Amino acid sequence: MFVSLLLDAGWRVNVATPDAKDLLHRLRVRNQADSAQLHVLEWNVLQRSFFQRVLGRLHRLLRPASVIAAQTVELDPRYLDPGEFGHRLRALYKKCKWRPVIAFTMYMDMYAPDPKRWEAFELQGPLPWAGIRFVPSEIATEAYYQLNSCAGMCFLDETLCQKYRQLLPQKTFEYLPDITESALPAAASELVLNIKSRAKGRKIVFLGGTLGGNKNLSSWYQLVATADSSQWYFVQIGEMFEDTLSKEDLIELSKIKQYCPENLYIKLEYLPDEAMFNEVINASDVIFAVYRNFTISSNMPGKAAAFNKPILVAEGHLMGQRVAQYGLGAVVPQDDVAMMMSALQTLVQPLASLSDNFQAYRNDFSLSALGQRLIGFLQACIAQSRQQTGQGL
Repeated sequence: MFVSLLLDAGWRVNVATPDAKDLLHRLRVRNQADSAQLHVLEWNVLQRSFFQRVLGRLHRLLRPASVIAAQTVELDPRYLDPGEFGHRLRALYKKCKWRPVIAFTMYMDMYAPDPKRWEAFELQGPLPWAGIRFVPSEIATEAYYQLNSCAGMCFLDETLCQKYRQLLPQKTFEYLPDITESALPAAASELVLNIKSRAKGRKIVFLGGTLGGNKNLSSWYQLVATADSSQWYFVQIGEMFEDTLSKEDLIELSKIKQYCPENLYIKLEYLPDEAMFNEVINASDVIFAVYRNFTISSNMPGKAAAFNKPILVAEGHLMGQRVAQYGLGAVVPQDDVAMMMSALQTLVQPLASLSDNFQAYRNDFSLSALGQRLIGFLQACIAQSRQQTGQGL
């Protein structure tokens, strides 16, 4: 999507990906796979040359012992190594069809925050770079914000973006709207036909995506037990990670394992085809997204707006603020099952009053809105970096 937006804006794009075939397939749908402005590279780890390995060994031998100790701390397996990131970039720059003026990475949440590792990254002399954080910290504690090469960062939260602008005025920060794909299959899938057949005209409530501790399964299953089974049908689709569930979740899940009610459809699989995922949402009457302690952005309100489906979310966090602001559905306490049931009954009433609200959300969280902000952000990062290095625009 980001590559497509840059191509639409007339940029020349060197893009590195671990799955070039999939990227080209997605761009082919947009008639951009053969663009003269596109150069696709494989994002793989290249082995260093013999000369580079010798220089690296000499460098380690000549460093003070204290620095060596700091650099050899084992990397937390949850994170990627910034030093390896720098090594990949250096190797890719040599293969780029056009000389890059800035690098943009989609995966900043995955890199270790260790200052020493980012110092090693900076020693490799990278070009100005920026990225996107999906789950940023509240106070900009990540070491890379102190690097000269870091031009800025994008967030999906307007309020947090403004906070970072005040904390680090020397960097560029931008808010990007959390948009979603809305494509549907050309023909009805067996999955949706099966769901509709089982629902038998009852109102369908959908919960989908990765099912972990934040999906609030205890409230979900209690809601199923509370609802009139002659009126409501519940659909749960997604891969479940039981090791992340709360004690309350596991208690309710054990009841479902012993006896799954007739009005609950469960498919414990990840749907790799987003069009099929969209199809299930489009066949539903209400989206259940009352997540537990979920403070960040989600594309589920975007799904709700795309398919004109009211959404039920938890109060007190970003999703709740957006749903309330745009009037996309209802906002309830995350543990109040009685209020959830009452809200569902209200949300399935005629939706004529919500159609304008859905359209307003689609306008603000559109592909064009994302493109304008992304291009403006990158232009600002490039201008600021050139100013810092004394280069003209």
